[in-house]
Amino acid sequence: MSQFDASVRRKGGDLNVYTGLLSVAVIVLVAGVILLASRNAEHSGSDGSSGGMFKLIDSR
Repeated sequence: MSQFDASVRRKGGDLNVYTGLLSVAVIVLVAGVILLASRNAEHSGSDGSSGGMFKLIDSR
């Protein structure tokens, strides 16, 4: 019996490099969305009115 035929039970759920990369990508994506929303709120409220994340800005 060779070492390749031996049945080895693995315990699942271990973190690997792909799980780490996925978590970093999710963190960067969430940070980008929050930054974009805060910048939009600041920009849309620059004329004295109350700004918000979903307020459309006139391009004039």
